[in-house]
Amino acid sequence: MKYAREVIELMAAYPGRDFKMAELVRAASPTIPDARTRGAVRQGVLRVVTALIENGSVLRRPTRPGVRTQALYRWRNATRAR
Repeated sequence: MKYAREVIELMAAYPGRDFKMAELVRAASPTIPDARTRGAVRQGVLRVVTALIENGSVLRRPTRPGVRTQALYRWRNATRAR
């Protein structure tokens, strides 16, 4: 996965912090020239985050119930009991 290293490094450095998708996209690619490229980067970051959620490394918390597009993502702390 193309942006896995950037996303994992950012989220693992701050395990208790919630991240919006826009913050993860900016961390993965700080200079994005146009909207089409931003969408491609966002899709790549979403794939990484989805894989990390399935793996149990990241928690997804919707900001409003029933709204799919708004969520916060948090790196799961390794010292906590699952």
